[in-house]
Amino acid sequence: MTSSPQPLRFLCDEMLHRLGRWLRGAGYDTLIAPEGMDDAALLALALAESRLMLTRDRAILQRRRAVEVVLLVDGDSVHQQARSLTRAVGVDWLADPFSRCLVCNTPLVAEPPAGFADRVPPSVLLASLPIHHCPGCDRLYWPGSHERRMRRTLESFRLPPAET
Repeated sequence: MTSSPQPLRFLCDEMLHRLGRWLRGAGYDTLIAPEGMDDAALLALALAESRLMLTRDRAILQRRRAVEVVLLVDGDSVHQQARSLTRAVGVDWLADPFSRCLVCNTPLVAEPPAGFADRVPPSVLLASLPIHHCPGCDRLYWPGSHERRMRRTLESFRLPPAET
């Protein structure tokens, strides 16, 4: 019996919080460090939860066991950082998009629109658009122009065939 590889799980330091939100948008379990969390605590969390810690801070590699869980991400812009991550670990930006809450990282649950009639625009109800609910923070998500824009951004993070 062969075991399937563990899905990628991430921990972004505070420098990479924007990248962390895009990883959540792509469907990856991604924790984002709160402002001011020290390196020792970040490393301990990454090790305890088997997460790949993403950072641009080279100094963290001087810490014991950092090489086990730390990945240095290149680039100043989110786009450059996302492509650097794709090259390093093969992130598939369209594997399971819009399946996690962008705010709290909780997996979303599909819900019937009628159950949220008082919380969604009438146009969403009329179009019978699917509603996804975050049981962690009670936010609601539905497809719209923002999702199309986000999907295009996720697609732009993928590498051209020549770079893969």
